[in-house]
Amino acid sequence: MLNSLSIIYLKTQISTMKVAFKSFRLLKRSIPIGLAITSLTIITIFYIGTSSNSDYTSFPKFRLPNVNNHTESVVSTRIFCLILTSPKNFLTRAKAIHQTWASRCDRHFFVTENATETLTSEQLNFTKQISIAPISNIIPGYDHLTQKSTLAFLFAYKNYANDFDWFIKADDDTFVIVENLRGFLSKQNASEPVTFGYNFKVIVPQGYHSGGASYVLSQESLRRFHRAHEDSTASCRTDGGAEDVEIAKCLRTQGVYPGKSIDSYNRELFHPLPFADHFRGSFPDWMFSYAENPLQTNYNCCSDQTISFHYVSPEEQYLMHFLLYKVRPIFQFEKIHGKVC
Repeated sequence: MLNSLSIIYLKTQISTMKVAFKSFRLLKRSIPIGLAITSLTIITIFYIGTSSNSDYTSFPKFRLPNVNNHTESVVSTRIFCLILTSPKNFLTRAKAIHQTWASRCDRHFFVTENATETLTSEQLNFTKQISIAPISNIIPGYDHLTQKSTLAFLFAYKNYANDFDWFIKADDDTFVIVENLRGFLSKQNASEPVTFGYNFKVIVPQGYHSGGASYVLSQESLRRFHRAHEDSTASCRTDGGAEDVEIAKCLRTQGVYPGKSIDSYNRELFHPLPFADHFRGSFPDWMFSYAENPLQTNYNCCSDQTISFHYVSPEEQYLMHFLLYKVRPIFQFEKIHGKVC
């Protein structure tokens, strides 16, 4: 039998869902039904707590982690974000990230080729609103992502190596929950030669991280990456090849290794696909042989402390930001210990 607290809890969830549905209509009437369903599932994961490690008879604490509530070690974890983009995405992808999660990093830069002479007045005006890394000679195009990422990390080393603990590289269609990233990294040692991301087990010794899911270099890893590019015998490519593979190969020459990026229930923290694909199990065939950890679906697809998703459209960036930081349940329950009948 449900007691009065259980009834209040259920009514709270219904009210929350109603608020979310009304907000969808106000935000963007053209959002597809599938995206709305995905959004409600995100609410379920991050607020309701119906994942595999939850006690269905206890009440979760409804509160997105806030840096002010974190321990001193979490607050003192300094994160530097490098976001790869291009002029054609300034007013869409880059703008969405600029208006959502980028400012949650302790410092962030967009990394893009210089194309001032071809920018529209609107694009040019936007570049004045964001922080663009002053890097010259970036070659445009997907085939040159290795060069763009390499120059981005070397820029970070030469200017900010001693100011931050962790250096994350993300694409302009990656959504990063920086609070969860900070919480995870606060338990790691930035003085170790370690990186974190979604782990693939092939091609590179000890594997490599999916570039699109974002990956993080410790302060020591960044130092060694710079050392590798100063050493002609390290054979680090400066351009060409697959960016995530080439960065990993270079780091391996310096003894940098990939760390485990899963929670205590073996659920992934970084995700190379959109949330809906992970949830439904819509994986490309190659992932089954590439992924270091068994692929999981439904609520086990993603940790409740998830850090990132990839292939997130600008509209989805805004929507996820809204659901995570704007929507609030009417009541906030402290977890009640003991069984509820």
